[in-house]
Amino acid sequence: MVKKWISILISILLILSPLCFSSFLVDATPAIGSTTVTLHSIADAYVNSSSPETNYGSSDSLYISANSKQGFTYVMFDLSSLPPEANILSAYLNVYLLSTGGDIYTGDEYGAHYCSDNSWTEHGITWNNKPSFVSEPTYALAFGFWYTVKEYKSWDVTADVRNAFSSGILTEVLKFEDKTGDGYAVFESKEDTQKPVLKVEYSTEPVFMVHFESTQDTGVTNNLGLTTIAAYTFPFPSDNDVVAGDYQVIYSAGYTFLMWETSGGVSVSNPSDATTTVTVSGDGTLRAVGNVDRLEYAYDREQREGGLLQETGDINAVRFTPLFTNQLLKARFYISKISSYLPETFKVHILDENRNDLITPFEQTPTSIGWFDVYLSSFEIEVTEGIDFYIGMEWITDYNPVLGGYNVNPSHRSWEWNGTSWQEKTYNRFIEQGHTDCMIRAVVGENGQTITEPMIIDHMIVADGIDFQVTTESNSTISNCQFNKDDKELLFDVSGTTSSYGFCNVTIPNELLGDPFSVTCDEQTVSEVLSSGNSTHTWLHFTYPQNTNTIEIIGTTAIPEFSSAIILILFMSLALIAVALSKKNVLH
Repeated sequence: MVKKWISILISILLILSPLCFSSFLVDATPAIGSTTVTLHSIADAYVNSSSPETNYGSSDSLYISANSKQGFTYVMFDLSSLPPEANILSAYLNVYLLSTGGDIYTGDEYGAHYCSDNSWTEHGITWNNKPSFVSEPTYALAFGFWYTVKEYKSWDVTADVRNAFSSGILTEVLKFEDKTGDGYAVFESKEDTQKPVLKVEYSTEPVFMVHFESTQDTGVTNNLGLTTIAAYTFPFPSDNDVVAGDYQVIYSAGYTFLMWETSGGVSVSNPSDATTTVTVSGDGTLRAVGNVDRLEYAYDREQREGGLLQETGDINAVRFTPLFTNQLLKARFYISKISSYLPETFKVHILDENRNDLITPFEQTPTSIGWFDVYLSSFEIEVTEGIDFYIGMEWITDYNPVLGGYNVNPSHRSWEWNGTSWQEKTYNRFIEQGHTDCMIRAVVGENGQTITEPMIIDHMIVADGIDFQVTTESNSTISNCQFNKDDKELLFDVSGTTSSYGFCNVTIPNELLGDPFSVTCDEQTVSEVLSSGNSTHTWLHFTYPQNTNTIEIIGTTAIPEFSSAIILILFMSLALIAVALSKKNVLH
């Protein structure tokens, strides 16, 4: 019944919403190490052929129109804040389309044109004195049978920014191209809330092409796992533009890491460490080499794009295709959100190639967001080379917990059980729909191999005479937990098998140490820290390369000089003194 009403609601929204289907530009992946700035327009106005002497510079709207009357929009940006030595890598003009009117037909194009004449002013430009511009659009968008309004539209104006860079000013003109019939489009100007913006990506150092790949040490298989460099995570193989410089690079999932191999203008500081520093000084190759003693099959891209939540009894599952015959050691589920007032428990399913349960489904309860590991060695499940198996999550509470999902370049390996049938996992966002990846992984290894389960330790911290409990859950050995009030930091040591990956979940009382937090590992910033909490505690999740490391968690506030208990005692004491003094005055 709930799903029926949801479908009805979506149908109503589709009817009532100003939806109309159009092509739009998605920004390309930026070069690794580049800088992106957002510039706001310094002047914008539209001109109208039907009122050739009228200036519209004070309007909070921008118009383009055709055919019986013509309307163009002029937008100006100041480029002088960009470094003079900047190499412009990409530039996108983004203007907020508020509405349309008149006759808008499928295929009607509206383009961005370069204007080299920057002599116009916002409160002086009219149809009769408007500067001329390049007749061909730098980039054009087209209306489709369905299109969306009340969103930013984006044009690639990289070539125009490069041309205008030396002058320090860019003018773009928006207009309809060869339009059928009368019609108009309304955009928001800089006088409104959704202002025109120009996003410019640049570098001040040379940019090189780096090829990323991975290989099994015997050469039997290739390109398993993920690489993270400068906060960008991608699968192998991949060719990426990289600005010359030094970056932290991490190999994860896939093979059991052995070493890095490099060629050309690429080198690493420590070839035997899965997390190391890569130096790029020219085109080249970075290759991760590993063995298959233990494999982590990961079809997602590590980066969560959205959340997947289902009704009770629904199952999301991922199909795995083993490259070797091994034992299933662990299932991993990325928990992106946990409700503070609903049960978090879900059922784990291990299914064969026909999606029949291999073992009786069992319940597990995640305690924090991030990767949640379920250990399976005791079940002695053998997976066979080339024969698919599935790992699934069944919801036993409506819409909780939320499983991580990823929609970009999906692997088509994620499936959904809706109570009656299995179907490939998809998403629907009004008129947009497509396939999605569930963030579920499988870890396999040699028969008889086991994985040590994480340890949960309660650390007692005494600060200002008050006892606080800090709890850690980790696959590393944790020791020497300390609190430094003056520096507002919590410190502890972690140790584990070199060339493997460690994780840690930390529960911190807010009264002891308050957010926001930053985390370092051996004085190196941990770039991705997941955080959630309530009024009393904060939960942190982060990962790090295993070795012997010192973790430092730095907060914004620490236990006050006078805790709430001390303040209460002082208040009561002052109250008693006041009462005593008042009685003394009465006696006198």
